[in-house]
This record gives sequence, C-alpha cells and structure tokens, in this order.
Amino acid sequence: MDVIATIKILNGDFDDWLEFFRSYELLRHEFVENEIITQISSSMAEVSFTIIDIDGLTELSGSQLLRDGEERLGISVEIKEKTE
Repeated sequence: MDVIATIKILNGDFDDWLEFFRSYELLRHEFVENEIITQISSSMAEVSFTIIDIDGLTELSGSQLLRDGEERLGISVEIKEKTE
C-alpha cells in the first residue's frame, strides 16, 4: 500500500525531526520501502512510502522508542493512502 505521512513538528524543526527519523531507519525499512522525504516547511514534512508489512509497522509505531521521540518533538502524524 502506498501512503503519504504528513508530519507536524511543534517542539523542534525539520532537522531535529530528520535526525530522529533517521535514528530508526534500519528498523523502519523492515516494514516499508521507497521512502521519499520532502521538507514542506521548518515545522512540517511529508514522507511517501510503500508499506510491505503493516503489522510490523504498526508495532514499531507503538514502540516506546517512537512514542518517546514523538512526544519530545511534539510530533503529530497524519497518514493517508496515496492516490494517483
């Protein structure tokens, strides 16, 4: 499934979020592929990707590692299916 995640960053900026996002890249790439990161503004980004294991990605998304990082940076994520 191809999706687009819109990320809003309240307690930091794009570079802070990107550093956090890259910190769990190897874990994430077990469940997704074809990531394209786009900076929208200093406090917003979009990531388009293909989900190859929804259960694994769901588990990763609920992990303490991600919850702590998202809370620290004030991140909210909206995911929608990509339509072309």
